[in-house]
Amino acid sequence: MDPVISVIIPTYCEEKIIKECLESIKNQDFEKSKIEIIVVDSNSPDNTRAIAKKYTDKVLDLKDRGVGKARNAGAKMAESETLLFLDADTILGSNFLTEMFHTFADPRVVCASGTVVGLERLGIMVNLFVFLHYGFMNKVAALTARFGFPLFPAVCCACRKSVFDEVGGFAEDLAVAEDLSFSRKMGKVGKCLVSKEARAYTSVRRIKKYGLARTYFMYFGNYFKVFILNHKAWVQDFPHVHEM
Repeated sequence: MDPVISVIIPTYCEEKIIKECLESIKNQDFEKSKIEIIVVDSNSPDNTRAIAKKYTDKVLDLKDRGVGKARNAGAKMAESETLLFLDADTILGSNFLTEMFHTFADPRVVCASGTVVGLERLGIMVNLFVFLHYGFMNKVAALTARFGFPLFPAVCCACRKSVFDEVGGFAEDLAVAEDLSFSRKMGKVGKCLVSKEARAYTSVRRIKKYGLARTYFMYFGNYFKVFILNHKAWVQDFPHVHEM
């Protein structure tokens, strides 16, 4: 039976968390034979690929770095019309794929994001920040989608493969905001929305490692460079890309 959803996961040194991510896909209340898992690893020196191969035989060792390039490589391998791009440090709620698949029953929908929730519990102040941060991010995604210029993080973002190919996939010369750039392109082609029922729990490890202020400065400073100054932020501007 041909798959109907291809889950594409870019990785680099994710041996500590990739197992939980892959198990959450295997534990979906969606027919297992209809799920295709594709892991695109950027030549990790750790056991990321070895762990991934226990869950799927579609593990690509990509010699070049870049999350946009990894997602595009995974999309080329995909056999289904619905693509789900998932971060390796994200765990899906058990009904995520079912809810996301139902979203695309509307032929006008070309791209959809799940609802993102923080995974870990790290203390009262950090938990409050994470709750407000992801709550704000989900509202921004839903509001911008409603007005036709969706800003979706690729933590758990799905699309139609035919439209993905039409817009040229993800930008490969960006280390940050490649997901927002992609969703904006999709919004020019068709309807985009956020599924409230499809929940994904993503790690807040970068906030824990870098701190609240530094994390926000790193992200939004580079968003400003990309969208306002038209500067191509790359690894030297976004340290965690090569540190984690």
